[in-house]
Amino acid sequence: MRIKHSEGNYSEAVALVPYIERNIDETLNDHDKEFVCPAGEIWRLNAIFVKYVSDATVGNRQVVAEVQNAAGSVLGRISAGAVQAASLTRYYMFMQGTFRETAFVNGDIQVPIPQDSYILSGSKLRVYDSANVAAGDDMTVAYSIERMKGA
Repeated sequence: MRIKHSEGNYSEAVALVPYIERNIDETLNDHDKEFVCPAGEIWRLNAIFVKYVSDATVGNRQVVAEVQNAAGSVLGRISAGAVQAASLTRYYMFMQGTFRETAFVNGDIQVPIPQDSYILSGSKLRVYDSANVAAGDDMTVAYSIERMKGA
């Protein structure tokens, strides 16, 4: 429906029908994952789930989610509120509407992300261990986005 405000000035009322997509990367021996928003799209980030299995290499892992533009500049960065030691399996849930936890509860931790986080065409979502402790760690990343075409 077109709403006329003045001559040559109008707005369109549209119905947004979201296309929700969930993706998962289960590649083994990988603790640094990148997901690139394709040309002609914009993503609205809903949530990120991470299962992190650390090997026996001593060191504290720090799970981080970043959005970087096409040039690699960091536009936003969120670190989990606790570190993960060697030989553990932990679960991270990056989501809207939660508070920043500083300890794992039953192996789980919640990490807040800003509401209405958009990833523009050519930009990427990166989830990784910023301490870069062990190449043998296994990180499974599942993320949910609202995919918008024509951007």
